Amino acid sequence: MKPGQPSRGFTLVETLVVVLLVGILALAAVPLLSSQNPAKLDVAAAEVGNALRFAISEAERIGGYTWVDGSVSGHLQVSRVVSSSLVAVSDPLTKRALDIDTSGPAFSGQVSMAVRFMQGGTAYTQLLITGAGVVGPGTGTQLYVYDSSTSPSTPKGPLQANSGVVLTLGPQSVTVALNETTGLVTLP
Repeated sequence: MKPGQPSRGFTLVETLVVVLLVGILALAAVPLLSSQNPAKLDVAAAEVGNALRFAISEAERIGGYTWVDGSVSGHLQVSRVVSSSLVAVSDPLTKRALDIDTSGPAFSGQVSMAVRFMQGGTAYTQLLITGAGVVGPGTGTQLYVYDSSTSPSTPKGPLQANSGVVLTLGPQSVTVALNETTGLVTLP
C-alpha cells in the first residue's frame, strides 16, 4: 500500500472484537433456544397421558375409586380411595407415588400444566374415577369432577367435553384430552 492512500478492510483487533461479541451473543442465545426443546413438551404430554390412562385402568382393576388431583401447581397426582382416605398409587415403573411434576428438574421447571376437568363450563382440577360396576350393575367407568377450592372438595357433576390437561412450553402448547363418555385419553 502506498503512503497517503486510505486503507481498506479491518484490522486484526477489530476482527477479534467482532468475533468476541458474536461469541458472547451465541453463549447467551444457545441456552434460551435449547430450553424451548419441543421434546420436553412431548415427554410431558406422554407422561400425563400415561398417568390418566393408569388412573382409569386402576379404578377398573380394583373395582373401586381413583382420584386424580391437579390442584397443586405443576403436579398431577393419582391416588386410590380406601375407606374415605386417599392412598397414593404407585407408579408401576418407579414404585414411587404417581405424581407427574412438570415444575421439577425433569422438565427444568419450564413446562407449565393447566388441569381442566370441565363441568358446567368451568374448569376444575380434581377428578374421581369409578370403576365399572361400582355404581350399579351394567355401569361403565364414570368420571366425576370435584372442586378443590372448598374443603372438603365438593362434587360438581359428571365430566364434560373439552376436558384434559394443557401443557405449555414457551409459545407451544399441547392438550392431553380426556373423553367425557369413554374415558379415552388422546395425545396430540
